[in-house]
Parts: sequence; C-alpha cells; structure tokens
Amino acid sequence: MKNRNGFTLIELLTVGIILFMFLGIGIGWVKNIVKLVRCDFEAPYKAEIIHSLGVLPPVGAITGWINMGK
Repeated sequence: MKNRNGFTLIELLTVGIILFMFLGIGIGWVKNIVKLVRCDFEAPYKAEIIHSLGVLPPVGAITGWINMGK
C-alpha cells in the first residue's frame, strides 16, 4: 500500500466547487435581506412577499439573485 501525501486534483476541485456554491448561497441570502430592507412596503407587495419568504435560507439563496425590477 502506498503512503499518500496531499490531495488529488479531483478532491481539490470537489472541495473548491462546494466552497464556491456555499459562498454563492451565502451572498444570495445576504442580498435578499438587503433587498427586503430597501423595499418600500407600499402596494403592490410582490417584491416584499418574495423577499420576506427569502428570509428562509434555502429560498433566500435564490431570491437574492432575482431582480424584481423595482
């Protein structure tokens, strides 16, 4: 059996992709919170409802990247 030092290229790429995804999810959630705070809370309430649902992390990771066209 060989003694192995370090990581293989596939392992490093896998970890890099996972870190990149988590970074994108975190940034999307923070962007969603910022967009919710900047809403005017006057009719129509479309953006307010969507960004309020985005407080939940799985939803916020997606809604943070959506442009509602204020």
